Amino acid sequence: MADIELQKFKTICHRIGLNIPEGCQWSWDDKFGHALVVFAKEDLELILLPIALEFEQKWDFATIDGSAAVISEFVHSGFGLMPGQDFFIAQDPQHRDLILYATCWPWGDGDNFSLRIGIFCSQRDLISSDRIRDCLNQWFPIANTAAP
Repeated sequence: MADIELQKFKTICHRIGLNIPEGCQWSWDDKFGHALVVFAKEDLELILLPIALEFEQKWDFATIDGSAAVISEFVHSGFGLMPGQDFFIAQDPQHRDLILYATCWPWGDGDNFSLRIGIFCSQRDLISSDRIRDCLNQWFPIANTAAP
């Protein structure tokens, strides 16, 4: 496996991290293999601004089936989307099989939201899950705890 440069993804993650309010703690979600942060509803617009600017595509419950088959299959097999949930993607220009994704959705109480950031690879053995975790741990201040 070649050492893949992920500068675009690193830059996007850095910009997202700038808008995460102080006191919100990043953690690692072992179940889905991505970074997770929980924040209050009043911070939603601030956090979604860089996501809307940096990611090339946005999908939701009503539109995900119109996405490329690889995207739709990943979402449906992994976590699915419900009304009110969004799924954003950005692709690596050198490796179109690598996709940085972000999901944002409200909790049942409506007062809190979860933002999850991960990397999906549609080409087997292009990048390891350990490398993905290492990158996300470098790009976000992830605590050594599992997601709630």
